[in-house]
Amino acid sequence: MLFKLVAAIVAVSIPTPSPAPAQPKTIITVISSPYCNSLASHFNGALVPMLANDRTLDKTSVQLDDMNAMFEGPNYVQQFLHIRDAIGRQETQLNESLAGIQREINLLREGAKLSTDDQASAQIHQAAQDLQAAYDKQRQLAIDLQNLYISLLQYNPNRLHPTLGGFDPADMAAPEASRDIKSYLRFNGQRDVIATNEDKASDIAVDAAEAYCIPKESPKP
Repeated sequence: MLFKLVAAIVAVSIPTPSPAPAQPKTIITVISSPYCNSLASHFNGALVPMLANDRTLDKTSVQLDDMNAMFEGPNYVQQFLHIRDAIGRQETQLNESLAGIQREINLLREGAKLSTDDQASAQIHQAAQDLQAAYDKQRQLAIDLQNLYISLLQYNPNRLHPTLGGFDPADMAAPEASRDIKSYLRFNGQRDVIATNEDKASDIAVDAAEAYCIPKESPKP
């Protein structure tokens, strides 16, 4: 039954190797120029809320793990309600951030036109493309989690079967992955794509800032 509860959710992703745990860098000190100001303002303007979304997804990860295990105790109805309400808050935070992030990525991409140096422009364009790839996966997860929350609101937890892990006999015959909410949402794979592309965008943007926007030390006499 729990599988049927989320059957309308569709998420497509290609898992990639997990990235290093270091947080991507933001850009702080730059020379004042239209190109550099745009790079610092709009790259940070997109990445900072995306990193906040990653922290929200850390919390959601815990809720999804709890959902997989909620029938292990006798208070599964209370667990169901707690998980449902937490996911509702988290998907709301994610979805409310999306328009602002997309706007900053668009402005960053436009900022590539502010330099006459083809390489400088290409680096900003690529950084924007990598941020867009990460954003697209965040957006997909936000939509999937919103659909999950709506499904949870519409479902009566007293109809679930604790002795069968929340499923009915027909669903128990389905592959185990289909009964794992994280696997069904492709949650970990999509988060790997997000982290990988955030790291790639950060490396490119920092390289561009160091090459074109960081004041160079004068040679010593």
